[in-house]
Amino acid sequence: MQAAINSRAACVVRCLRPILLQGRTNFDCSMLRRGASVRLIALRPFASQAQEKAADSNGPWPYSQVPGPKAIPVLGNKFRFFPGFAKYDFTNLITLHKQLRDEFGEIVKFGGLEPRRDLLFIYKPEDMETMFRNDGPWPERPSFKALQYYRDVTKKDVFQGLSGVLVDQGPTWQEARSQVNPVMMKTQTVQMYAGKIGDVAEDFVNMIADMRDEKNEVTDTFKNEIHKWALESIALVALDTRLGCLRNNLPDDSEPQRMIDSVHQMLQCLHSLEMGNTTLWTFVSTPTWRKFASTLDYFTAVALKYVNEAIERSKKIPTEDENKMSVLERFLKRDPNPTRAVIMALDMLMAGVDTTSHALTNLLLHLSANQEKQEKLYEELKRLLPDPSTPITNEMLDEMKYMRACIKESARLMPVITGNARTTQKEVVLSNYVIPKNVDVIMPNALISRMEKYYKEPDQFIPERWIRGSDQKESVNPFVTLPFGHGARKCVDDKAIQMELQLRRNEVPNILGARTHGPAQVSSHPAYQLTL
Repeated sequence: MQAAINSRAACVVRCLRPILLQGRTNFDCSMLRRGASVRLIALRPFASQAQEKAADSNGPWPYSQVPGPKAIPVLGNKFRFFPGFAKYDFTNLITLHKQLRDEFGEIVKFGGLEPRRDLLFIYKPEDMETMFRNDGPWPERPSFKALQYYRDVTKKDVFQGLSGVLVDQGPTWQEARSQVNPVMMKTQTVQMYAGKIGDVAEDFVNMIADMRDEKNEVTDTFKNEIHKWALESIALVALDTRLGCLRNNLPDDSEPQRMIDSVHQMLQCLHSLEMGNTTLWTFVSTPTWRKFASTLDYFTAVALKYVNEAIERSKKIPTEDENKMSVLERFLKRDPNPTRAVIMALDMLMAGVDTTSHALTNLLLHLSANQEKQEKLYEELKRLLPDPSTPITNEMLDEMKYMRACIKESARLMPVITGNARTTQKEVVLSNYVIPKNVDVIMPNALISRMEKYYKEPDQFIPERWIRGSDQKESVNPFVTLPFGHGARKCVDDKAIQMELQLRRNEVPNILGARTHGPAQVSSHPAYQLTL
């Protein structure tokens, strides 16, 4: 009996699979009553987009007509996450974005994901501009629900109802951002650390020299050494202290190394929790959730220790001179709620580790693969720094035009994140479709930044395309490439990250002179399957 049931089930699955994947057939659900045989009734196919628009060829067209994967009764589009039915690759968002655009065009609706909101993918920079122009006073984006749950529920005693600018929405976000912007978005604040950041970079170069073997090669752990440099640099900006990440032979169980490992694991778990087809973790402690929470527990505890130490140091040596204050001290001076300042420092440490290290790794890979560009960069640094030991000044940073172009071009080719996202807060028209409120709009900037319709030789590393007056300067819609986001919710660390990537004259050949085992591979994929 059981064998017969299994055989019939297998037949049903084989019959349903192509139909579900195409989404072109309706079911006669009335036949599913007890005692009746299950029959699949082939009704008329869904009307084509051309037929549906015939009634009004000028538009704007209703939201129901936006092209995209068709949902089926009861299951919606959730079945597309089931084993055997996964037509779209949600493990790699760049691949997913390309699949949807190739199949449906410049705007794609992915609905039927209840209780999640509909996803709307837009590929035209003009539509992206429209979204950002309609942000309103409190721009909303799809939140990191797992991180929000951890801070609001799991660790509510630590965060006290404040989630931080990464997670907060509405007036709460606005209040937090109003305290952050005057500190982090001012170029002068970040540039005051230029000399100290240069010292960290010099220590990093010296560490690389010690790692080289007789073939001038470094081990495969070189990327982890870049993570150490990134954590040391961002801690210096956030807390005005050195954590000791660049000490020789740093043990695997040391606090800095475990902080780095925790961030990697947390981001991997975050992608699984956010992109999975279940919110089971909000009701039951799943293995992924437990790993996510445990890594955050460790990082939060250690980071809070360093933050509290910085607060105590500032109390012992108080100063009213803002030029001598750490970023954390500036937060504490501006914001009457010290918890918010602590959360901001935590977010800087957590977000800065991987974003900065991946940005530097990508930049070094592109310079290594393009000797001509590397030489032009070296010539610029040699002109600005005739003496390699000269400390970098704010004026020098302003003059490093080719350096900034290299950073921007590297971020275009290999961004840290896949794109940007916003939630519609009112009705808006995109690609001549009327999009209602409460739709999560995904802007795949990483994909369109490598399209020939926007850039000449899009897969080539050409920093000159960003330099005013260059023969290769290109005029491209500014909403095509947005590696740090745009508008009021732009990445608060972007100026710090870009400053950390500024290299001294003697650091370029010293870093690029070291080779990893095997040829350097330049990947086109973002470091993380997340959006800003």
